[in-house]
Amino acid sequence: MFRPLWIEVDLKKLRNNLVRIRRCVGPSVKIIATVKQSAYGHGLVPVAKELLKAGADFFGVGSLEEAIALRQAGFKNPILVLSTVLEQYAAYFVKYKIRPTIVSVEFAQALNKAAARAHVKIPVHCKIDTGMGRLGFYYEDAYQFVAALRKLKNITLEGIFTHLPVADSNGNFTDYQIEIFGDFIKNLAKEGVRFPYQHCANSIGLIKYPRAHFNMVRPGLILYGIKPVFDAAMRLEPVLSLKSRVIFVKRIKKGMSVSYGRTYVAPRATTIATIAVGYADGYPWALSNCARVIIKDSFFKLVGRVCMDHVMVDVGNRNDINIGDEVTLIGHKGACTISAEDVAAWAKTIPYEIVSRLSLKIPRIYQNPHLKK
Repeated sequence: MFRPLWIEVDLKKLRNNLVRIRRCVGPSVKIIATVKQSAYGHGLVPVAKELLKAGADFFGVGSLEEAIALRQAGFKNPILVLSTVLEQYAAYFVKYKIRPTIVSVEFAQALNKAAARAHVKIPVHCKIDTGMGRLGFYYEDAYQFVAALRKLKNITLEGIFTHLPVADSNGNFTDYQIEIFGDFIKNLAKEGVRFPYQHCANSIGLIKYPRAHFNMVRPGLILYGIKPVFDAAMRLEPVLSLKSRVIFVKRIKKGMSVSYGRTYVAPRATTIATIAVGYADGYPWALSNCARVIIKDSFFKLVGRVCMDHVMVDVGNRNDINIGDEVTLIGHKGACTISAEDVAAWAKTIPYEIVSRLSLKIPRIYQNPHLKK
């Protein structure tokens, strides 16, 4: 590792977060561990392996590629692709025994043909729209959709789900969604249609709306110890730390500028430390002139614009900051902590984006694995 930039992933904290989620939902509710987008930047296979050992029931991924990667890594547990793919790829779900999300009759028919050729039945999860407006039939029109699926002999209706877009900000609308989703399930049951699994609770839905648990939940961000909202009641342990090192130190005079655009002009003589991280690594350009980092148990402000490969911080008159010193960009050192939520607030974005955008080229170091075979 020639470039001093790395990510540390604490697997013990990951396990602890899953334990807390299990306690919240109870033993009768199944957990889909959402590991999409390389486990929110933490690393797909190592994180999924740890969650499997810790008792995850299903895995939720964002793409067929991720699902196949888990199968090729030896995973036998159920894997659900939470998005949809084009019809011509339906046979891959059959080949790798992967659960698809069904949002159209046309894809279901293609999947049914592929399963029939293989002489198997494949379980599927149907997604209905109760207000997200993204994927699936609107719930009022979804009865005919389900009726059409029932006619396909080589698929099994294993699950039904919806998604909560404003569980963090609009309780009335979220309660409405939960109610109409529950009514939809009850109305189907009256017609003899029963889905073994029903799920709609994402991370914040899981914490704030016990009625949304049904018999399966889909935690994502909270698995990784990041709160979807700052007032989330569940105790969580951040799993990921982003670290680098000082690669250059120099003294500058009053009036000298730092980085592109001369957006920072030194108001006094000071010392600038250059750090090996930039927007090409997923460290947002929006952090220019506003983020903080930790060096030697102290906070220092980032000055100037974030570059492709570098950022600069003003360390003032400190003469103990040297090339090679460790820099914490996300994580804690001594009494200082920078969370993914902090970085998101500085960048005026959401913590989901901060961790999921971290480049997969950055080495991940996995700490405290579960040692039991």
